[in-house]
Amino acid sequence: MPSRRTFLTTGLSALAAPALAASGAEYRAVLSGAYGAPLDPLAAHRRALSATATLQARAGVLLHGQGLRTGSVAERLRRLAKDPRWLYPADEAGRDRAVADMNGRIAALRPRLDRVFAGVAIAPAAVQRMPLADVTAGRGGYREAPQIRDQGGYKPGAYYLDLHAIRERPIWTLPSAAFHEVTPGHLLQLPLQAAASPPPDRVKASGAYFEAWGIYAEQLAADLGAYAQDPRGEIGYLQWCLFRLGRIVADTGLHALGWSRDQAIAAMTDLQGQSVAFITIEADVDRIAATPGKYAAEGLGALALAAWRPADRTQWPAFHRAVLADGPWPFGELEQRVRNPA
Repeated sequence: MPSRRTFLTTGLSALAAPALAASGAEYRAVLSGAYGAPLDPLAAHRRALSATATLQARAGVLLHGQGLRTGSVAERLRRLAKDPRWLYPADEAGRDRAVADMNGRIAALRPRLDRVFAGVAIAPAAVQRMPLADVTAGRGGYREAPQIRDQGGYKPGAYYLDLHAIRERPIWTLPSAAFHEVTPGHLLQLPLQAAASPPPDRVKASGAYFEAWGIYAEQLAADLGAYAQDPRGEIGYLQWCLFRLGRIVADTGLHALGWSRDQAIAAMTDLQGQSVAFITIEADVDRIAATPGKYAAEGLGALALAAWRPADRTQWPAFHRAVLADGPWPFGELEQRVRNPA
C-alpha cells in the first residue's frame, strides 16, 4: 500500500494537470461554501495529514503499551479489534452492558462539564438500546433530542444505539461515540439550538456546524481527562479522530487531487486500520464521492473550534456560550463571534 507521503505527492501531481484545474477551482468553491468561509483544498489536505501523523504517533505508543509492538499502527489497530478480551458478548447481557458502560462514561464526565459549560444548560440525555423493531428493520442509530417541558425542565433525550453487530464494536471504541452523540455532543447542542430558534436560512448555510460540534465534543471529553486511566479508551478516541481526519484526506483527495476510489479507500485504511464507525470504509468513500466538501468541511470545522478555544480554561465557559448560544453559524461568521464577542 502506498504511504501517506505517496498519496500527497500523487495528489499534487494530479492537481497540476490542466484537466483537473477547473475541477479543482470548482471544488474549492464547494468546500468553502460547505464550511462557510474561504478554504484552500490543498492546505486542508496537508493540515489533515499533519494532524494524522501526530495522532498515529500517540496511538503507536499506546498500542506498544498493550503489547502490540510490531506492524503499522493500522495493522495493530486491526489486531486489537479482534482481541476477544475487549469484545462484548453477542447476547442481551452484552448489549445491556455496552449501553450501561457508555452511560457510565457520560456520568463520570458530567462534573467536569459543569465547570466548562457554566451558564450553558446541559439537558439530560442517555444512550439506550434500539427497539427490536428498528433492529429488525435494519435502522441505524438515531437520536431523540431533549425537549423543553411546558412546566419547566427537559424531557430527557436519547441516542438509540445499533448493536446488532456488537462483536464488531470493541469496548474501547464506544466511549468516544457516547461523547459525540450524547453529552457533550449532539444531545447537548440540539436543545440549545431549538431554544435559540435561529433563522432557517442561517441553519441551512451552516451545514458543517452540527457534525463539527459532535467531533469537537469527542476532543473536549479527552481534554477533560476522560481517558486519563484508560489507555485502550484513548486508542479508541484516537481511531475515531483518524477516521474524521481521514474523511478530510479522502474528500480533498477525490475532489481536488484527482484520486481514484481505490486510492481513497487505501488512504483511509492506512490511517484507521478498519472502520471504527458504523459504516464500512468503502461505503464511507462512496458517500464522500457523492457529496463533495461535506465531510471535509465538518472535520475542518471541528479543528477550527479546537484551535479557537482559549488556552486558559477559565475562559472555556464563555467560549462555549459564544459557540452554542445562538445556534449554528457558518464558520466564517462563527470565528468573528468567538474572537470578537459582543
